[in-house]
Amino acid sequence: MPILMKGGKHMQEDNEQKVTLEVIRSELQKEKIEDLEQFKSIFEQFHKELKNEVKEFIKYLEWAYEKSGNNEEIKKILEYWSGQNASDLIESLKRLGFSLKKDLGEYFEKSGYRLLEQTRSGKKSDVMYGITRIFITNKQKMRDDLIEAFKPYYSDELFKCFIFTFLGSAIKPKEND
Repeated sequence: MPILMKGGKHMQEDNEQKVTLEVIRSELQKEKIEDLEQFKSIFEQFHKELKNEVKEFIKYLEWAYEKSGNNEEIKKILEYWSGQNASDLIESLKRLGFSLKKDLGEYFEKSGYRLLEQTRSGKKSDVMYGITRIFITNKQKMRDDLIEAFKPYYSDELFKCFIFTFLGSAIKPKEND
């Protein structure tokens, strides 16, 4: 359990407390790290909270971009932060693909070459349609991480990386006889 600050004193984590930079600074200023596992958990908790804050910030930027009438300056900020988020999204799409392989891998295999070619040629709406159709046909909800890959502020090259990563892990290869 991470050590947290409350009223200037350290305490064990409760669900309402957050790990702050002040907590980390306080721990680093100590003469010696007393409990290495607890110390590592502070950083892990802070990293998790920071990632969630960045995702929330990106949502607000999307909202601001739409409300501003697609202002170019806001778009640049949105593209910057979305790019920072891209690495995590690629990993998430890879895990998602592997998790869907058992149930939907055969369907992705049947449409795979067409989806790959449409992705390569930048036909986002056709790729979205093909993937959505697989989910609907199998009475499954389209996953949020997959929807995120189609957001317009990602470059065409990032979009291709997202979809190639997802399809590469979701397609169930044919078994050779």
